[in-house]
Order: sequence, then structure tokens, then C-alpha cells
Amino acid sequence: MTALKLRMVIFLLAVAASAFVAVSSAQEQVLTQEKMETIVRRRVLAEGLWKAENIEVRVLPFQPVSLPSGAVIYRILRPSKGITSGLQNLLVAAEVGGKEAARLWIKAEVRVFGEVLVTSYPLAHHEVVTADKVRLERRDISSVTAPPFSRLAEVEGMQATRAIEANEVLTQKSLERPTLMRRGSPIVLVYESGNLRVETPGVAEEGGRAGDMIQVKNPTSNKLLRGLVLDARTVRVN
Repeated sequence: MTALKLRMVIFLLAVAASAFVAVSSAQEQVLTQEKMETIVRRRVLAEGLWKAENIEVRVLPFQPVSLPSGAVIYRILRPSKGITSGLQNLLVAAEVGGKEAARLWIKAEVRVFGEVLVTSYPLAHHEVVTADKVRLERRDISSVTAPPFSRLAEVEGMQATRAIEANEVLTQKSLERPTLMRRGSPIVLVYESGNLRVETPGVAEEGGRAGDMIQVKNPTSNKLLRGLVLDARTVRVN
């Protein structure tokens, strides 16, 4: 496919995502709140961010608009970069016979739902998450500001970044991997190469979580090294 053909395909897809065509045989047709909700819902689904069963679209009441008969192409002009969840202003144009017949601003609310993990009990700051403290529940996640967790395996063993109330949706901002090492902690430095494994006492110069690279010190040589945190007492330095 040539670059010109590729640009044309992308253009046509963008147009299709923002347009909704309706045909009426009556001499006059009316753009109503119900029809506008269909237009907005179709645009949201075309963007592919959410499944049809996980969204609800509500358009706030507005004065119905009369349009001449014929095939109508509805276009959502603003926002141009996509519709997000929550309440927002949309600029909609209606074209009949290749001419713009109406243009109006509306308010639309898009609600998004999903199966997510929520707390069964309050969690204290730095409290570790276990299976009995959370549950899976269908929730409105329209106002959630960070990606929510949806699988127990993702959160077990993590700790709360702040105090969390009961029945709160757990997100990537509310949980973090627990800190296994703190600065000054005695640790074991491990060097591995093939079948060779050497262990020596060391000291953590930084705090860290599993998978973090931290600075450590070999007290025998006073040499500073960087190593990978394996568990609460072990750092691999090669």
C-alpha cells in the first residue's frame, strides 16, 4: 500500500468515526435528545476504548432542532481528539444534501463501568493487601483517575500508599509494591556467574522494593555497587 493510499484510509476511518448517517422520508425531521444519545454512543464505541455493555450515554435536555428531509450526516466537531468519560460539552453539526443545516453545543455524560477490585475493609497506610481484604465488584469507574485493578493476583502482597476507606476502588495510585529494604539494613550480596555463586555480607545504601536497582556497599572493601533487590535480605550485584 502506497503512502498516499494509507493516508486516505486513515482519513476515511477518522471521518467514519465522527459521522452518523440517518435517512428520513418526511418533509421535516427533528434532532431530539434520544437521537443525539445514539449519535454520541456510536462515536464513543467507534473510538474502541470501552465495550458496548460497559458504557452509558446521557445527553442533557436541549431544544429539539428541525432539519429538512433527506439523508443527514451528523458530525461531532468538538472535542476533536475523542470523547472521554464524565460530563463534557460537544459541538455537533448536521449536514443535509451536502450542506450544513444545523450546528449546536450539547452536554453529554458518558459513564463507564467495569469489574474491578474494591476494599472490603479499611486499609491503613502501608497495610499489605491479602485476599480477604478485597472483592471483585462491578462499579462506575468514570471518575477513577488511575487504572483500576481487576485481578486478585495483581494486588496480593502490595501495600497501601495511603489510608484507604472500605468499598473504595483500588488503582495503581492507591497501591504499591512493599518496601523490602531500608537504608542501613544488613543484607546478603550475591554474585552469580554460570555455576558459580558467591555470597558476602553487605549494607543497603538505599531503600528498595523487589525488582528495584539500589546502591549497596561491601563493608569489607567499602566499595559501592548497584544491585537488584531479590527479596527482603538479598541483592544480586552482577
